[in-house]
Order: sequence, then C-alpha cells, then structure tokens
Amino acid sequence: MMPCPVCAGRMAFQARRPITTELEDSVYACRSCGTELIRTTVRRDGQTPKIKSAEAA
Repeated sequence: MMPCPVCAGRMAFQARRPITTELEDSVYACRSCGTELIRTTVRRDGQTPKIKSAEAA
C-alpha cells in the first residue's frame, strides 16, 4: 500500500464515494495519524469502457 504523506505510516482503504455518473472518490486513511488521502478516478460499473485507439481505426 502507499505510505502516508505526513508520517510515512500505512494508508488503508476507507470508503468510495460517487461524484458524478463518471467519477468517484476513493478515500484512504492513515492507520497511525488519521490523515485522509482522496483519489478521484473514472468509475467502473462492471462495464468495459469503449476505448478508441489508432490501432482500431
């Protein structure tokens, strides 16, 4: 797992919150000092996103 940016302790997954239909926040918290880190990512609802690439064209 990733280290805490404050105390270098271990970060643990805490929650996942939807922001929009396409984005969500994953919240991680430090087990030692309680610092929270929020990571915004594209939601994956079990469907494979359609990716257009140069190879497909």
